[in-house]
Amino acid sequence: MPMATRSISRSASCAVALVLGLGVLIGACAAGRPPGHPIATSGFPSGAFAKEVVKPDLGHFRLVWRFEPDGRWAEIPIALDGQTLRVPTIRGTWVANDETVTLASDYPPGWGTSTHGWRLDGDRLWTFFKDSDVPDDKEWFESLDSRPWVPYQ
Repeated sequence: MPMATRSISRSASCAVALVLGLGVLIGACAAGRPPGHPIATSGFPSGAFAKEVVKPDLGHFRLVWRFEPDGRWAEIPIALDGQTLRVPTIRGTWVANDETVTLASDYPPGWGTSTHGWRLDGDRLWTFFKDSDVPDDKEWFESLDSRPWVPYQ
């Protein structure tokens, strides 16, 4: 980027950028939200959160919930023991308020909509199953509720 005059030295501009970046990080931490996870108006964080799961029929895998700032949501299973997971990535939308987050699945068709209570504990996201239009969801989501979701890159 050509400049006619150099009004600030490169080292000074780097220092200014560093100070501004630290200010943003400190502000995010002070606000009680994990850095890198923008907060929606509801207070709900966007970004990716994961937890490891072991199920007899699926084996050991990582489950990632990704919340995009535009309201898109995905549940992504990742095999951790080299097994073939015969479960799809679920995609849909999310809407949150101060107490609940609702996950509406668009793909695969018929995977339903569920509602969960939620809270942040530092950078960890706790969810608590409330309701679903798919009766079999209760056991699945309650098994996930025993541990928090941790930030995932």
